Amino acid sequence: MKPNLVLVAVVLVTAFGGFMPGITWAFVAGLTANLLVGDALGSVPLVMLVVAALVAGAGRLVGRAVWVTPIIAAFVGSVVADIGSIGLATLVADASAVVLPTDLVIGAAFLNAAICAVLLYPARAIASRRIADESAAW
Repeated sequence: MKPNLVLVAVVLVTAFGGFMPGITWAFVAGLTANLLVGDALGSVPLVMLVVAALVAGAGRLVGRAVWVTPIIAAFVGSVVADIGSIGLATLVADASAVVLPTDLVIGAAFLNAAICAVLLYPARAIASRRIADESAAW
């Protein structure tokens, strides 16, 4: 398991943009990443959609103004995405008993959370300038 920049982008877009932009990024970026790697087609977008749903749910629980929420969501989302990818790979491939590499999963989760923490302030600044208000102008 390696740091996943698609996951970090999905977490940040969902945290600052909302559910619809988040699932759009999850599907499009996940499908693009899926075409570039050798995983089963649709496995990366599926786990990214699950991560976007988790981030949107966490945003509704604690609010979108909390700074630490995207970092925690990146950590938890990374664990969920890695376990989901391993699970989907065992369903598709002819793999016998698969041992879950917890040290790699947790290490990648810490790296994804650190990348999210580094990109948090620039993403928040871009989101405050680019994302329009949710209310209608009429």
